[in-house]
Amino acid sequence: MKEKISSLYVPREGSHKGENGKVLVVAGGRRYHGAAVFCILGARRFADMVYFMPGERDEKLIFAVSGIPEAIVVGEMPEADCALAGAGVGDVPLDLGGMRRKYGKIILDGDAFRQVEKKELRGLLITPHEGEFRGLFGIDGSPEHVRAMAEKWGCTMLKKGHVDVVSDGKEIVLVRGGNAGMTKGGTGDVLAGLLCALYAKNGAMEAAVAASRANKKAGELLFKEKGYAYCASDVAEKLPEAMKWR
Repeated sequence: MKEKISSLYVPREGSHKGENGKVLVVAGGRRYHGAAVFCILGARRFADMVYFMPGERDEKLIFAVSGIPEAIVVGEMPEADCALAGAGVGDVPLDLGGMRRKYGKIILDGDAFRQVEKKELRGLLITPHEGEFRGLFGIDGSPEHVRAMAEKWGCTMLKKGHVDVVSDGKEIVLVRGGNAGMTKGGTGDVLAGLLCALYAKNGAMEAAVAASRANKKAGELLFKEKGYAYCASDVAEKLPEAMKWR
């Protein structure tokens, strides 16, 4: 068990729009507008194109997202390198089968864990917190349990917590850092959006470790400036500086 820094994809000179990552965010609903916004804010500086499909059609949700000029609202699944689904969708069913047919890289987050069966996790990247991990697997999210469940169900996992645990069923990476200011609502959605953008052009383990470390680093930088008086939007804004740890 260790911490590591990975070498991430770097856009090449002469590349064109879309070549450095296109992502789809399926999030939000009538109750949780902010989840979608935070996911998009986490992704928008690290992917060329950020498509957004609401978990359920809601005027207030579309209005909230319309304030982010980088978000491209779509009614059907576009071409993308990676799809993130589940944050704030509530009980609205996700079309996981359709996403599997369309995308080679899929991340499940948030409310998706109340819909998915364990056998459907194979090949996915999932981001449960401790309560969601227990709900899925019936055991605590210790590093060895995270590794064992990732191995058993054929997925890669970023288990969020005071110490994040990242595993593909073989390797375990522990990511420490952050502070109690990151208990604010939405910081996990920011992490999911960043992860989606990084996963678009990197491997699952590399993206998960990098996203986890950057998210925690952003919290640490904000603590130096504001103490605990910061929020999820601040974390998203701090991510570019936090990524300099590489």
